[in-house]
Amino acid sequence: MTIDSHMHINSIVLNDENKYIDLINNNSDIESVINVGLDLKSSKESINIAKLNSKFYSSVGIHPLYIESQNLEILYDLADNPRVVAIGEIGLDNTKNNFNEQRKYLIRQIMIANELHLPIIIHSNNCNKQIITIFERYVKPKYGCVFHCFQPDIDDLKYLMNNGYYISFAGRITYKSAKKSIEVAKIVPDNLFLIETDSPYLSPEPLRGEINETANIKYIISKLSEVKQKDYKEVEEITKQNAKRLFRKMN
Repeated sequence: MTIDSHMHINSIVLNDENKYIDLINNNSDIESVINVGLDLKSSKESINIAKLNSKFYSSVGIHPLYIESQNLEILYDLADNPRVVAIGEIGLDNTKNNFNEQRKYLIRQIMIANELHLPIIIHSNNCNKQIITIFERYVKPKYGCVFHCFQPDIDDLKYLMNNGYYISFAGRITYKSAKKSIEVAKIVPDNLFLIETDSPYLSPEPLRGEINETANIKYIISKLSEVKQKDYKEVEEITKQNAKRLFRKMN
């Protein structure tokens, strides 16, 4: 059984959320999933889903593309729920011209995570070095961190590994253009990598262009098994134990 460490079951892309919840609940290969919040609304929805479905856990946070009119202090109450295992996804994204505001939100949310003894889930769109600068100049995550769907850069990777931060691999590692991601996968030690679907986004080969389901995590495990020269079940078990080590409330 495996853990999908990052997905979005209540995404607006999914017209029938209950259908996809049932697919996960009835899939004996899936132990659990972390349904990741993008703003206050989706974070609250994620908690409600986790309350009703034992395979589901939640994270709560404000994604850098959704920071308008979001009251960060509400995260304290949301994160108090036992099904909430992380603050995220939070981070920086260079596709919008509000970088200073994004940075303020990121710094404050890391501080909240530290106060609540929770790990953080980082979204970084071409901003690895800027986030590392924030870690060094302002505030570091004290209770763990994962760069989800990591955009490969070996220099950034060295910093993250030296600080014990996790790297998460999604469907992109199955793409023909994934040479740098494969290089990263070869370097990351066994105790610092996770797997995710980012469902319903980033479908792996051979399903690109389709709605991505958590069941498709098998393609990511298979690719990592090939790259790291390990048995499928071994990769499955390593990443499951890594997820439980980072997201301690799952234990």
